[in-house]
Amino acid sequence: MRIDKITLTNFLSHEHSEIHFLGEINVIVGQNGAGKSSIIDGIVFSLFRTHSRGNNDNLIRKGSNKASVTLHLSNEKDKIEIIRDIRSTTEDRLIRNQIPVARSATVVSNEIEKILGIDKDIALSTIIVRQGELDKILENLQDIMGKILKLESIEKLIDSRGPIVEFKKNLENKLRELDRIEQDYNDSKKNLEEKRNRVLELEKDRKKLEDEIKNLENQITELKKQFEDYEKKRNQYLELTTILKVKETKLNELNKSIEELRRQTENMDKLEKEVNELDNLKNFRLKFEKYEVLSRSYIEISNNILNLEKEIEEYEKAIKRKKELEPHYLRYKELERKLEELQPKHEEYLKSKSNLDSKLNLKERLEKDASEFSKDIDRISNLEQIMEEKRKRQLDLRAQLGKVESLISEKNEIINNLSQVKGETCPVCGRPLDEEHKQKIVEEAKSYISRLELDKNELEEELKKTTDELNKIEKEYRKLSNNKANYDNVIKQLRKLNEEIENLHNRIEALKDIEEEIKKINVEIKDLKQYYEEFMRLFKYDEKELERKKNRLDEMNKKKVEIEKEMRALENELQGLDRKELENKISDLERKKKILDEMKKKRGVLEDYIGQVELLQEDVKKLREKLNIIQFDENKYNELKTSLDVHNASLKEKENRKSRVEGELDSLGKDIEEISNRIKNYELQLKDKEKIINGINKLEKIRDALGERKLQSYIIMATKQLIENNLNDIISKFDLSIKNVEMEIMPKTSRGKGSGGNIVIYTNNGDTLPIVSLSGGERIALSIALRLAIAKALMSNTNFFILDEPTIHLDDQRKAYLIEIIRAAKESVPQILVVTHDEEVVQAADYVIRVEKRGNKSFVREET
Repeated sequence: MRIDKITLTNFLSHEHSEIHFLGEINVIVGQNGAGKSSIIDGIVFSLFRTHSRGNNDNLIRKGSNKASVTLHLSNEKDKIEIIRDIRSTTEDRLIRNQIPVARSATVVSNEIEKILGIDKDIALSTIIVRQGELDKILENLQDIMGKILKLESIEKLIDSRGPIVEFKKNLENKLRELDRIEQDYNDSKKNLEEKRNRVLELEKDRKKLEDEIKNLENQITELKKQFEDYEKKRNQYLELTTILKVKETKLNELNKSIEELRRQTENMDKLEKEVNELDNLKNFRLKFEKYEVLSRSYIEISNNILNLEKEIEEYEKAIKRKKELEPHYLRYKELERKLEELQPKHEEYLKSKSNLDSKLNLKERLEKDASEFSKDIDRISNLEQIMEEKRKRQLDLRAQLGKVESLISEKNEIINNLSQVKGETCPVCGRPLDEEHKQKIVEEAKSYISRLELDKNELEEELKKTTDELNKIEKEYRKLSNNKANYDNVIKQLRKLNEEIENLHNRIEALKDIEEEIKKINVEIKDLKQYYEEFMRLFKYDEKELERKKNRLDEMNKKKVEIEKEMRALENELQGLDRKELENKISDLERKKKILDEMKKKRGVLEDYIGQVELLQEDVKKLREKLNIIQFDENKYNELKTSLDVHNASLKEKENRKSRVEGELDSLGKDIEEISNRIKNYELQLKDKEKIINGINKLEKIRDALGERKLQSYIIMATKQLIENNLNDIISKFDLSIKNVEMEIMPKTSRGKGSGGNIVIYTNNGDTLPIVSLSGGERIALSIALRLAIAKALMSNTNFFILDEPTIHLDDQRKAYLIEIIRAAKESVPQILVVTHDEEVVQAADYVIRVEKRGNKSFVREET
């Protein structure tokens, strides 16, 4: 897989950069801090979602809230697109041949490792070389190989505090717990046997009690039958004696009541004859009452006739006067109507006169204002030209000031960043940065800032002066502009006002005769008003109502004659009777009637009581005959009851004993079930005892197998041979005096440290050399060859090699040698990416990518 392209969006100093890698040797060149290493950071983040700049927010360009990187890779079969969102891990995607195959950070990273065969630890230790780390692999070979081959992980696994020992301890603890369980298991089995023996004893007791209870129940059944039969006879006897006593008592009470009722009703026939005269007397009383009602009606109707005659006389006078006033009324209404017709025109006349006065006053004021405004019109055009010149100068000064402030801010940021740098490496570009270099950059920046501050002060002073002058001119212009607009408005109003005044003059002339006519009408209305008001008071009087009143008077006279005739007839019937004496006699007879009604009720009760006595006498006779038939003995009843109580008490006592036995059996049953379940559970747990013992033995064997003498030695031996073969093959393609290279890599000891680790170099003459004897160029060549050899041995699909600032700390001779090595290395790896600030390295390139910083943004330009 080779890297085709990367796109950086708001990533570090890149707002939007799309970089293609079209050559075999691609050189990314630019000044320190231009944003070159940011491209390598983007590649590393795309592949492994890792970086060395703190938290992910530090990767987002200042002023942005989100960022992303997109990496394109390809080979003969596949095209891969990796998309990483800096903030959101869920938005990461992997696209293979335009088909999405993974989403989210973890899934994408796992799929990359699977498809590309790239391991992060191996890649970052071999084919991706950070600034200043090119030849460190020679000095730290043992540690780097330990990390790559995961020897440290194996050592942690078998450490005395590692997971294998910890798991073995857990198994041993479980084995001790199973020994305790086995003791509980034996105790539980013994307890179960004891409880089962007790159950057998209780079952025998329960059987004996059940037999005794059954015998008692049979005896009780027989006794209960005898008792129930005799109790029925007793209940029947008690019921009959109770009924007999009740009936005899009732019979005696009825006889006494009959005697009393006969005494109370002996005078009833005599009283009935007297009361029969009451209805006739009440009839005479009704006639007296009717006469009184007719008398009152006669007086009332006579008074009504007199009042109605007076009303008719007044009505006739009012109707006569109303006819006399009617012509005046009609003239008054005619004048009112005419006045109503003239009123709108009169109101219009008055309104027009008022409007005319107002508009004449307004015209006078407007003519005065127009005279004042006309003086300022000529000044406006001159001010417009001056303002345009001032505004152009103001904009120019602001642009110059903004540029100066941006430069000052940029230099201050450089000084601030340098003060926070820890170590001797630039955090932006990764180049070496000692204290002397830092101080020099700070002094240059401060000197530049001082010059810029002077320029800034001059620009601010001139800008303030220009702004003040412009504000003063604009203020005067606004005032004059308002006056011009006001002048135009006043002239417009005057034209309109003259038209309105002329129209009002014409209208007033047309309406001037209306006012005189209205005055004459109002005088005549005033004279007629008293006749009108009198007519309105008499308006309710009319001929129809007068006729109705006369008809009512005739009807009332007829009614009076009829009442008088009826009264004379009643006087003849009641002649010789006294009203008071009649009322006294009626009251006396009504009292006697109440007494008679009460006697009638008692007579009915008497007859009913006599019938009841006859029936009760018959019932008493029959009850006495039944009691003679029943033969009941109270002593025999008591003997049966006592015997039944004794048997029931004995039965209850035996049933209680049986319940206690059954309760104990239930409790024992639950205990037996619980102990049985516990024994089964113990047996299940004890089944694992043999497995745990075997597990402990196997863990001991595994820990021994993973030790430094076995698995680690095998891994080192197998890998070492493959790496050495690759290394010597690559070195043969370089123009070096090295014939062969061997590696010494030792397993991790029980203390977690490599017991050795070295590189043995054989020259063409057959001599051996230590690494320290190599020249600088040879060290660089060996470092590159070793990195490529390890990557080729451990990663199957790696076709690129990345070098970040490899020329740092190199003199010109070694730089030239490095360029030759890079050219030679392309025979071993198809694609090489080099980040550098040295123009000499461009000689090795067949594709150049230039990066420069403008303000706080990085810009990329590609050259073939």
